[in-house]
Amino acid sequence: MTRIRRERVAGRTLAELIFGIILVSAVLAVIGGIFLPGRWFFLAGLLVGAVAAILLVINMYDTIDAALNMTEKRARSYGSLHGVLRILATGVMLGVAVWIDVYAFVGAALGVASLKVSGLLHMPIAKLFAVFLPEEEEKKDGIVYHTGTPSGMTQSGKVSRTLPPGISDEEEL
Repeated sequence: MTRIRRERVAGRTLAELIFGIILVSAVLAVIGGIFLPGRWFFLAGLLVGAVAAILLVINMYDTIDAALNMTEKRARSYGSLHGVLRILATGVMLGVAVWIDVYAFVGAALGVASLKVSGLLHMPIAKLFAVFLPEEEEKKDGIVYHTGTPSGMTQSGKVSRTLPPGISDEEEL
């Protein structure tokens, strides 16, 4: 669980997804807090759902990280097992929420769905995240690597970089 947070791009993407979950949940909390009659149940359910979404995304990253060090067959079964466990945990959480109150269920369901919304809005959220926490430049072999766009990638999907004076992209380093 700790190694993936040390890997720069993966750890930043994880942080951006968590930031997105919090941002989407905050917007939903304001809307639900104003318009719903069962606002306290909704807000409690939304909080539990958002925390569950954060734990789910951390588990997804940890599962992928662990699976990368396994054989293909073992990684497939490991990933499937953890996928089923995530679905079961979400189902239990939603079942408890619906048993408590319908507004708690709606809040919990929207809290978990904030993970999906955060994933769909990843690029705009990553740009907003970059405003508050810009990435540092990294020097390696005389080349300064930096991020032109969020997660260290340019629009073409290549790592952006600034070359030293006198070296063009066509020349080998």
